[in-house]
This record gives sequence, structure tokens and C-alpha cells, in this order.
Amino acid sequence: VKKHEFESRYQRAEHREFYRRFFRRMPESVLPYLYVKKFSYGETVIRSASRSETVYFLMEGKAHAIDDRVQSLPYVFVELYPVEILGDYELFAHRESSYATITAAAPCECIAMPSRVYLNWISGDAGALFYRLGLVMNQLGEQAAAGRQYFFMDCTARCASQILQYAVPEGEDFVMRLTREQLAARLGCSLRTCHRVVEELEREGLLSVRKGKITVDGGQRERLTEYLKSRVQGL
Repeated sequence: VKKHEFESRYQRAEHREFYRRFFRRMPESVLPYLYVKKFSYGETVIRSASRSETVYFLMEGKAHAIDDRVQSLPYVFVELYPVEILGDYELFAHRESSYATITAAAPCECIAMPSRVYLNWISGDAGALFYRLGLVMNQLGEQAAAGRQYFFMDCTARCASQILQYAVPEGEDFVMRLTREQLAARLGCSLRTCHRVVEELEREGLLSVRKGKITVDGGQRERLTEYLKSRVQGL
């Protein structure tokens, strides 16, 4: 990927900002290592079991970061949109495994480069490293704020939040793997109240219950996200 190819291929505002503050700083010696990599829906980009040998710049599409280290309770803890950098947290922390599994939540297009090339370059470029640090702090700050807001939500809003986190992709849908007892414990309510909340969200068309499991499709997930945003704004 050459710099003029980047500018002609990616022209949205977030692409231009990424180019201006990050991509254009790459020396010419690095560019031959860059290539375009596409992922289909549901395809794994990075696995948590090992450290990725590739760093990806998410240019198009959407990805999910899934914490699957506790196998019985994997959950989507953040949605990633362009332009996000995937696979470099572990490099900075000198970890031998990734923090999360990254999967494509929609058809994705990334610019990829070997991890060793990325680390050698960014560790010597203070401007690029400072930009990346800003992205990391924004992401972590948003996650921490969401955690604090959770304490002030009612059970219905908490349930929406838990579904968005713990419903993992299965085909075209997202399915909750938490039992109702586990969900009630996380909501801080009785099992009876938990059932009532789930039924209320089902009546509003924000989720479906299939064979006893809470399931949401893409449209329901988007509506749940908007519902949760409206509830948070009212706190």
C-alpha cells in the first residue's frame, strides 16, 4: 500500500485524520510490508490464545473484541470501527497472548503489516506513538465510564447492557450463554424480576427468546444499543 494509494482508496473524514496524523509518518522502507486484508462476517481476525504476528488497521466494516478466556462466559466487550488499530496492545505489554479474540462483525477491510515491522517503526516515532496513545486512552476511558454508569442503571437498562456484552455471534444472530440465574446475579435482582425484564424487552421487539435462550439479530442489537444510550442519557 503506497501513500497515494491510501489517499485515493480511503477518503472519509476518519481516514483523512488517520492518514494525516499516523499513516503518512511511515517511512518508505516500511510501505512494502503493507497489504490489504479482507475478512468476511464472523471470521476471526486475532485469536486470544496467542500473540498476533500481524497488526491491522481497520479501514472498513466493524469488529468485535470478545473476552473468551472464561469459556462458559465469553462476551463482546467493545465494538471496533474505522479507524482502529488491532493487535498492538500485546506488543506494548510484551505479552505472549492477545487480550481478546477479534472477530469481524461485518465484512471488514484492513491494512495489515507484520508486528515486528510495526513495533520497530512506532517505537522510534514519538509523534505516531503519541497518536496511538491517544486512541488507547480514549477507548479505555469510554470503557471505564460505561462501567461506572452501570451502577446507576435500573434492571432493564442493565439487562440491555449485559445482552450487548454477553450475546456472542452464532451464525447471523447473537445468543446469550448466561443462564437466567447468572443474568439475575449480574443485574442484582431476583430471578422473578429477571424474567419480567426479559419479557418486557421481548414485547418491545428488542430481543427474542428461542428454546429458552435470549437471542438478538443485527437489527435488534442496534435498537438495544440505541435504547441503552437513551437510558444512560437520562441518568
